[in-house]
Amino acid sequence: MVDVEIIEMYIPNSPSTLIYIPGITSSLTQPELYSTLHQTFSKFGLLYQVSVKNVDSEYYTYIRYYSARAASRARAAALRGEIAIKDSGPVRVTGLSRSGFPNVPLSRYKCEELANFYLGFSGWRSKVLYHRKEESDPLMVKYVSVVSLEFPRDSVSCEGAGLCEQPLASAEEEGDSYIDIITKTAKRSLGEAFLAAWGKVLLIVVEGSKVQVQINTTKEDQFLYNPVWDEPVVSVSEVEYTQDAENEDEV
Repeated sequence: MVDVEIIEMYIPNSPSTLIYIPGITSSLTQPELYSTLHQTFSKFGLLYQVSVKNVDSEYYTYIRYYSARAASRARAAALRGEIAIKDSGPVRVTGLSRSGFPNVPLSRYKCEELANFYLGFSGWRSKVLYHRKEESDPLMVKYVSVVSLEFPRDSVSCEGAGLCEQPLASAEEEGDSYIDIITKTAKRSLGEAFLAAWGKVLLIVVEGSKVQVQINTTKEDQFLYNPVWDEPVVSVSEVEYTQDAENEDEV
C-alpha cells in the first residue's frame, strides 16, 4: 500500500501530528531543554512547534509536526528507547486524543518555511501582480493586492487576493501619521493576498520523500484578478467615424 500524505498550509491540529512527553527531570535549564528537544526531534521531520513547561521541577513537553508520518517515526523511535535526555534517560511519550483548536491558516513565514522544506528554495516563486491604493471614502484608506505563486516543477500556479481598509480617524487616535496608515494598510493587504494564495496549495507527499504540488480549486478569493488592471491593451483618446454611402449602417 502506497503511503500518501496531504499537507495543507494550516496549523496542524490532528492528534496524529502531536507528541506529548510528560515528567522530564533534568539538570538542563528550560531554554537548554527546548534546544535539545528541537534538535533531536527535527531529525524526523519539520517541526511546527516545541512547547516546554516547568511544573514542580518537572518538564512537560508538547511537540507538534506538520506531518503525521514524521510524528509517527519520532514516536516509534522514542518507544524503542532511542531518544534520551541528559540526566533523564529515554523519554516517555504519550498520545493525545483531541486537537483542541479549529483549522487556522499558517502565517506567511511558516508557509514559506514549509514550502522550502519540501520543495527546496528553488521549488517555488512568488510574484506581485497588483498592489495599489484604491479610490474609497475620503475618511478611509483602502488597498488591494493580488499575488501569484508558481511551482515550476509541477507546472502549476495559483493566485490570491487581499483587500484591507483602515479608517483614518481610529488610526490617527492611536498616533499614526497618514503615511503610517498607508504603509500598514498596504502591508496587511499584501499579507492577506499571500495567505489566500498559500491557502490553496496542497503538498502531496508520497512515501515521505516524493512531493507533488496540487492546487485546491475550491478555495475562492474575495474578488477575481483581471490582468488588464496593470496595463490596458488599447488606450483610445479620439475616434473618427466614417460612413459608406452605399451602406449607411456600416461604420
